[in-house]
Amino acid sequence: MPRMPIRTIRPFRFTRTKGPTEPMSKDKEPHDKAARRKLRRARKVSQRGPARQKDWDRRLTPETAEDLATPPERMISRRDRRHREVNLARDLLHEQQAQQAGEVPPGAARGVVTEIIPGGCLVDSAGTSVRCVLRGLLKSLETRERNVVAVGDDILYSPLDTQAGVIERVLPRRSVLSRKYAEREHVVAANIDQLVVVVSVSAPPIRTGLIDRYLVAAENGGLRAVILVNKIDLAPGEAGSPYREVMRTYVDLGYGVAFCSAVTGEGLDSVRDVLRGKSSIFAGQSGTGKSSILNALQPGLRLRVGEISESTRKGIHTTTNITLLPLEFGGYVVDTPGIREFALWGLAKEDLPHFFPEFEHYLGRCRLRGCTHTHEPGCEVKAAVEEGRIHPERYDSYCRLYESLE
Repeated sequence: MPRMPIRTIRPFRFTRTKGPTEPMSKDKEPHDKAARRKLRRARKVSQRGPARQKDWDRRLTPETAEDLATPPERMISRRDRRHREVNLARDLLHEQQAQQAGEVPPGAARGVVTEIIPGGCLVDSAGTSVRCVLRGLLKSLETRERNVVAVGDDILYSPLDTQAGVIERVLPRRSVLSRKYAEREHVVAANIDQLVVVVSVSAPPIRTGLIDRYLVAAENGGLRAVILVNKIDLAPGEAGSPYREVMRTYVDLGYGVAFCSAVTGEGLDSVRDVLRGKSSIFAGQSGTGKSSILNALQPGLRLRVGEISESTRKGIHTTTNITLLPLEFGGYVVDTPGIREFALWGLAKEDLPHFFPEFEHYLGRCRLRGCTHTHEPGCEVKAAVEEGRIHPERYDSYCRLYESLE
């Protein structure tokens, strides 16, 4: 059978015409709908586009041209806008305080905040208790921080009458005890000399991790720290008692430690010596006996005292407000509600090792620069823990604190 000849098919080539092409008349419009739509769109652009551009150029003024040259501001949410307003109000307040440093508003009086109450606070001014509210500018700052005014703050207020006033200014603080609460700073007390961490021998037992948190927070806020062990009547008092061995670690580090019993009165004289002539704050777990110790030191205080829960063997909250109380033998004390967790505020991870005195001799000697002293090889702090020169529980507290910080 003879073979059929193979035909060569030439590819179709599109050729572009030179110069502008005449628009197709309506009688020569293509039958394809898509092509007709493109053609109508091209006619609109060619006929109406230049006229619109001329009208736009006619309306464009030098001012509008300058606005178009600058990029538009990013849209911000209502929350971010409120934060900007609060930051601006804070800057204005600080600027006013800097300008008025050393100046006292006309008729203003000075006082110390003794208690935070709904809608304001109680202020002690020359032995008189005055109920004060915040000035509007200070209220705007309260939206960013949990509390603008704290117990122990020195303030200037404008008297409305003998028992009421308006807080005009919060004077600078020399010390502060603060913690993290709902992603904000909660200032527990200000202008305090020392923090007394109250623990108990049992019911509830001693939590060294919570003690270490308080010690770091005290040093970070500029306070002296003292550990007060209550309920020693529930355990033998020999030198080899377990709770005394635990406290020996803190004594060797240079912290002050005192022992007492609010029930029998043992050791209360040494507690008076610790508190006399200073402003102190009692802090610790619920049920450790903070209010009981203060009632034993000064029976006239008549603070509420709760019992230990039989089911959980933990304390029940009885103190609800933070109050600054004067002591008959000299000084002031702040009684705080008991807590079970204490989150640190305003402390960076790289600064934490400097708040552990036993680490000081080994800092800067590790193999790796910027060692966190948690997992790196060649760490001198870890080597000291393995050799018994640093207490293992203190090192465990450091690791837990390091992981809790941001």
